[in-house]
Amino acid sequence: MIHVHVEVERSIRSAVERISMHRDAYYLNEKYSEQQRKAISHVDGSMLVVAGPGSGKTTVITERIKYLIESAGVAPADILVITFTRAAALEMENRFRELTRGHEDYHVRFGTFHSIFFWIIKTAYNLDSSSVITDDEKRTILEKIMRSMSLQYDNMDDVIASVLSQISYVKCDMIDIKNYYSKDMPEETFRTLYNRLSDELRRTNRIDFDDMMVMCYELLTERADILTQCRKIFRYVMVDEFQDSNKIQYEIMKLLVHPIDNVFVVGDDDQSVYGFRGARPEIMRQFTEDFLGCETVTLGNNYRCDKRIMASATAVIEKNKQRFSKKLLAKSSDNGVVKILEPKDGAEENQIIVDAIRENYANGIPFSEQAVLYRTNIQPRRLVYKLDSYNIPYSISDSMPNIFEHFVVKNMLDYMYTAVGDMSRARFLRIMNKPGRYINRDMLMEDPVDYDALRWRLRNKDYIVDKLDKLIADLKVIKKLRPYPALNFIRKFVGYDDYLKEYAEYRQMDVGELYDVLDEFASMIIDMKSYGELFEFVADYTEVLKKQREKSKINDGVWLMTMHSSKGLEFDCVYIIDAVEDITPYKKAKSASELEEERRMFYVAMTRAKHKLTIISPKLVAGKAKDKSRYVQDIQTYLSLHNKKDI
Repeated sequence: MIHVHVEVERSIRSAVERISMHRDAYYLNEKYSEQQRKAISHVDGSMLVVAGPGSGKTTVITERIKYLIESAGVAPADILVITFTRAAALEMENRFRELTRGHEDYHVRFGTFHSIFFWIIKTAYNLDSSSVITDDEKRTILEKIMRSMSLQYDNMDDVIASVLSQISYVKCDMIDIKNYYSKDMPEETFRTLYNRLSDELRRTNRIDFDDMMVMCYELLTERADILTQCRKIFRYVMVDEFQDSNKIQYEIMKLLVHPIDNVFVVGDDDQSVYGFRGARPEIMRQFTEDFLGCETVTLGNNYRCDKRIMASATAVIEKNKQRFSKKLLAKSSDNGVVKILEPKDGAEENQIIVDAIRENYANGIPFSEQAVLYRTNIQPRRLVYKLDSYNIPYSISDSMPNIFEHFVVKNMLDYMYTAVGDMSRARFLRIMNKPGRYINRDMLMEDPVDYDALRWRLRNKDYIVDKLDKLIADLKVIKKLRPYPALNFIRKFVGYDDYLKEYAEYRQMDVGELYDVLDEFASMIIDMKSYGELFEFVADYTEVLKKQREKSKINDGVWLMTMHSSKGLEFDCVYIIDAVEDITPYKKAKSASELEEERRMFYVAMTRAKHKLTIISPKLVAGKAKDKSRYVQDIQTYLSLHNKKDI
């Protein structure tokens, strides 16, 4: 305890001397606001900087590093700057190097939480980069474990992704596995998967990114000598995007900076959108309680968005209750444009977007300064097809799944292909027991399938033969129908929807999500006249997606991305599509905290726009009537009350 008091006293005395000595040594440019200058010139002790979108937080961070070195006499090696991605760390370091050109000896450490934690544990546990397992390797191991447990899912890829995400969440939120209940399967099944995966990683001496944090926390809490050494190395800690911190990251940070508490965190609780990764915006509020005497600075000037855009975004975010109270003001001298459009359906929505992109491009706005944002990565399926037909270059930041590869759509196509004469064994196997007909796969000995031979082998099982006869009769009906009525026939009369309901209940899924996929498929084929037209469309669409993956490397086209992926970016023109209830906010968001995160996500999307923001709320989505999003109503109310209606 005596040592701690001496350290604190020495730090305070040193701070007073530095402030006195260097009060006027550093010239803060007049272009900075009073709040920015206050943040930049902060030296010792804890500070929370609440930095709204476009408020110049990166400038504040890099200028403060320079201030610490050149005006406060802090050794560059004592400064640690933490960001959340390697790209962000590299960008931050490059900005700092540009700012301090000619001072290559300023060896400040920039890194991600994971890189810093791995640096701490690798010597203690004799690890190197080969010890870190890749996501693909971990996925393969989990799949083998699931198959060894006879866990079979038609949507196996989705289930594996969900289980891995939940395992990460358990570790990041420091949850006892005994107290966690999976959303995909019985809790005992999930716990078995969790433990078997952990055992396999230990057996092979491998760790994942979450293990880095768990091991680092355990090391620092168990080894006081290592913790003391780390505290000597990292005397000034700065954290960017602090609102994205999860519980274990925050706990490790607290260990590293105590008892001196020279910690400077920058974030915006209104932009916390990674709850599924364990990010907790309330950690920002917890910070002010854990670090007594913490100074708080709010960067309230927005240097990105025009006035109308910022005001409309504020009208949305102010409805959240769990947030720091703040007023963001646009410094732009222009009003900007906010448009809210309500077309009849998705086809009209896509045409509006294509026309607007072409018009803006003709008026001098590059394709790369235009972005289409959406809540989920399945939404732009038909927009991509439309852009391709107009030869508009585009880049998709998030992998867009092919709807025709989803198992429920695959099953529909299998029924249709089989009905028109494709009797391949693999295709027949996928549908013969959906719904359940109790046909043993071992009965299928021929490829292609021979109905008569199959029926003969089942001759002693009248109940199953009746089921097979009905299937054959149903296939004859399907053959005579157009694709859209055939889809409805399979779902309702053959009984596929009932099969999905049982499937979802057994696997603890939301059957509504599976029905939504089929509804989307239905909206794509509603006007098709023949199966030939459908099968040709499937082939063409698959080719378009293949091109899209190649175009993902293009950086001079229109950007298509989820709201999550748009965070941190900015564009002249932004189009937010499908602004309707059940999509944004997403229908799975039920709790108050989930709904607040959905609102934050929409706010993030809105504040990506610098000059033009277009929000589109179609009346029909995938053939279903939809109410416009509550966020759209908030904006329209604001525009109406302030006589700024531009719709």
